[in-house]
Amino acid sequence: MKKIYIDPIFEATHKILREMIGTEAEKGELTTRENGFVGQDVNISIGVTGNLSGFIYLSMEKDTALSVASKMCGMEVDKLDDFVNSALGELANIITGNSATKLSNIGYQCDITPPSVVVGKDIHFSTEQKEVLALPLETGIGEFEINLSLQED
Repeated sequence: MKKIYIDPIFEATHKILREMIGTEAEKGELTTRENGFVGQDVNISIGVTGNLSGFIYLSMEKDTALSVASKMCGMEVDKLDDFVNSALGELANIITGNSATKLSNIGYQCDITPPSVVVGKDIHFSTEQKEVLALPLETGIGEFEINLSLQED
């Protein structure tokens, strides 16, 4: 998988987290994983179609997810429920939509699917693509991880 995909996705993620959540995001070390990845407590997946196909996954621990939802909604939330899942799905949708726009600026026309939120411990995500690019992000409200499983069509 080409690492060129990661910069537009990071830029979109950084911008949306700053604007919507009020926090900065710093890149960790990009790694390549074979045969999928193990998610964190909350995992949001969005499919990508077009010149690129596959999935973008946004993963985070429960406390980070609750902090994100609290910031988005302007009120304290203390449990993962349908309301929180909806907010997190919307955040991922906005990030991925902005990512698709940035990818189109470098020649990859993409569409995205609606988000799917999966909550649970130690869930293994396998992908059609053999490689998954994993980018950890450190923010003021906790750690996130972007996992990319994309290929050119």
